[in-house]
Formats: sequence, C-alpha cells, structure tokens
Amino acid sequence: MQIQSDYIVVDNVRSLQLALITLSQSDCLSIDTESSGYYTYYSKVCLIQISSKGKNYIFDPIRLDDLSGLGPLFENPSILKIFHSASDDIKALKRDFGFKFINIADTMFSSRLLDLEQNSLLYLVEHYHKVKLSKKEQKSNWEKRPLEKSQLQYAALDTVYLESIWDKMREELGKRKLLDEAVSEFAKIAEEEPEPFEGFSINLEKFPNVLELGSDERRALHDTLGFRDEKAKKLNKAPFRVWNNDKVLELVKSRGELNKLIDIVGKKDAENLYQVYKNPSGPPIQKNDLFKRSIEDLTGEEADRFKRLRQWRETVMSIRRMGHNLMPSNKNIAEIAKRNPKSIEELKELGIFSNWKVENYGPSLLAAIQSKPYETTLSGLIPIKKKFD
Repeated sequence: MQIQSDYIVVDNVRSLQLALITLSQSDCLSIDTESSGYYTYYSKVCLIQISSKGKNYIFDPIRLDDLSGLGPLFENPSILKIFHSASDDIKALKRDFGFKFINIADTMFSSRLLDLEQNSLLYLVEHYHKVKLSKKEQKSNWEKRPLEKSQLQYAALDTVYLESIWDKMREELGKRKLLDEAVSEFAKIAEEEPEPFEGFSINLEKFPNVLELGSDERRALHDTLGFRDEKAKKLNKAPFRVWNNDKVLELVKSRGELNKLIDIVGKKDAENLYQVYKNPSGPPIQKNDLFKRSIEDLTGEEADRFKRLRQWRETVMSIRRMGHNLMPSNKNIAEIAKRNPKSIEELKELGIFSNWKVENYGPSLLAAIQSKPYETTLSGLIPIKKKFD
C-alpha cells in the first residue's frame, strides 16, 4: 500500500461532517491519540488521529464541541480499528467521550506475541518499513493552540503506517497459529473500562536512591510527595512540573530549617511544609517497608494458592518460551488466589483473562489451585519464542 503522510486537520463542523462521510465508507481505521498528561494532573485527549485509505485526519477535541459522530464508526463491527497500545487509547477515549469499541487490532500486543526485539511504534515502523520516525515532539504540549506544523506532522505519522504493519503482523500470526489468541486478546482490550482516577500513587520504592536515605528522611520524602501531589492537583499540573525530584530531595534535606525551605519554594509553601515535617504522617519508613505488596496480605491458604499459581505461571512460560509481559501479573495471581475459582465459568467471571486464555489456560490453572497435576493439559500450547537453529 502507498503511504501518504499529508494530513487534514478537522477543527470545525464542516470539516468534521466531510471526514465522517469519508470514514463511514472505510473498512479499516488506524487510530491514535495525543493527551495532555505530560503537562497536566488530569489528563485529557487533545488530538485524535485517524488514517484510512491514504487520508490522515487529525481531529481537534479542543476546538470541536461534539465528536459523537465518531461513535458509530468505533462500534461498527464491520470496520477494523487498529491501534498501537490499544488499551491506553481506548480507555482515554472512553473516559473523555464515552465511546465504545468493537473489532480492534493492537500492534503493540501483536509485537509481544510475535516476540519481536522491541515493541515501540518507532521500532515497528523501522522494522517493517525501514523508516526512522522522529521522537522530537514526543513530549509536546498537545493542549496548546495553535499547534506547530511539526507537532501535526508528528501526530499524523503515528497512524499512517499502522494498517500496513498490521497486515504483515496478521499474516505472520496466522502462519504461527497465534491469530486466534491475538483476536481474543483484542476483544478483551476493547471491553476494558477506565478506572476512576484518584490521583497519582506515591511509590517511594521508585524514587531515585531512596535506599540511601535514612528512615526519617524516607518519611519526610513520603510526606513531601503527598504535599506536592495536592499542589499539583489544585494547579492541574503534572507533579514533576510543580517540583522535580531534585527539588523534592532538597526540601527533605532542609526540612528542619525554615529559612532554607523559604529559599527553595517561597514563604507560603515553606511554612506549610515546615508544619508537615514537624507532624509526620506516620513512623519512620524502614527499608523493608518499601517493597511490601498486596500479596503479603494473603492468608495461609491464599498464600499457598498464590505460590502454586506462580509455579503454574513459570511452567506455562517455560513451555511457551515466553516472557512475563504475556502472563498475569502478581496482582492478578493474588486476586485469583483470593477468589479461589472452582470452575471455568467462575474463572471467566473474574474478568482477568481473555476467552482464549480461559479456554487454554483455565483447566491447568484450576488444577494448580487444587494442587493437582496439570502439565499434560499444556502440551498443545504454541511456543512464542522461536527456537534458534
């Protein structure tokens, strides 16, 4: 297929009507979004890019009051919707516009199932088309108007190659007998709903060099990050744009000296922080407190089931020669251990697995929960990683 990188900006009612007429005649749409999350506390979709039949549309939700006309296209089972990292885009579009999606494909998931060297769109475009896309506008402020031409060009290029890439991936998935698994996973992704946004979680274990801090400093760090989060929420700014990690650490180190705090963040914030440091939210945070997970809350029998499920996961990974990114996470494993499903139907009702996984992994997983042999039920699974010659 011929790749056209020219784009049409859809930012008024007339251009929207024309675009919808054209897209309604398509059997395949390549879709991407650009959001404000790198700049704002509450992320919102700022652009929707759709490519089809050599035309590339950039819809501007900030300029358009009503994008509901896209809804019937996204729900039409006769139109394939292709994404890269579909879950992120679909959840954002559901959250902001209430759209629903039927019949999708995801080149990100497909790249994992095909065990490609990397999974980014940049890699896939280079891998399949020998074209290197620019990363220059990757962290652009998509909320500002007017947008620069370079931003629009960057946004358009996120969708122009998707249909061609998917065509090649679909062929390879079919040859390797992995297509049914992929399609089932796509259906699961299309049904995912966005979770209510309750703010950014404070993950001390991910803060740079946190293990080098003392236990009192770690408590102060936790409270500083909480203070920053509240400030970011009020300003609707991404937390790191309020104070970066270096400034946060500087505040922690200066927590006992009001004048130093004033020099760093100004009088009002300094005085409030000073009181926070004088009245910490909890006891000092020891190193072994940093990496606690929900799985530590499991009871005796739940913990035993969790261990068996982790071993089951390792067995499946070994048989299929695959990585963790295609298997349930520890959080999912813990949820299964707690709920203790006793039938395929109960396992399906948990909503953790696609239908393909329920059918192909379910019998062995249920056997593992009950501490019964299960290896023979996994013998027919298709390996993901190819054997080396």
